[in-house]
Amino acid sequence: MTELTKEELNQGKKVLGGIFILFWVIAILAGLGLTSLSWLPGFVRDFNWGPVEIGLPSSNTTLFFPALYVIELVGLYMRKAWAVPLGRAGLVVTMVVFFPVGTIFGAILWKRINDPVAKKYLNYAVAEENKTDGVKPVEVKKTEVDKEKTE
Repeated sequence: MTELTKEELNQGKKVLGGIFILFWVIAILAGLGLTSLSWLPGFVRDFNWGPVEIGLPSSNTTLFFPALYVIELVGLYMRKAWAVPLGRAGLVVTMVVFFPVGTIFGAILWKRINDPVAKKYLNYAVAEENKTDGVKPVEVKKTEVDKEKTE
């Protein structure tokens, strides 16, 4: 982890402020939604039509939805590098599930999570200058003729 100055820490927190708020709101709403399903089991019923059953997923699989946001919040508070790709995944899920409003907020906050200040704050170092896109750099050997020309 690189040591950042107080100004860099404040800038990183400021850039990621909207993401913190969005993920807190969605984690709370998803948690309330899941607890309300367990309190009112007779109220939420599946629709059966022949062999097809349409309804909400089981409670075991719906726990992944709020867990994604809670784990992302933990990563953001701990300033972990894996919070950047997990945050992108959380924003994509937000854009899909909460379609019109989630897409607007997700598009705005997508720029924030990809901001260089936010990446530096989260220690997400991508070496752009050493990036070769999978192609091995070619090493050029100087011959004796080249050496004589340079002298």
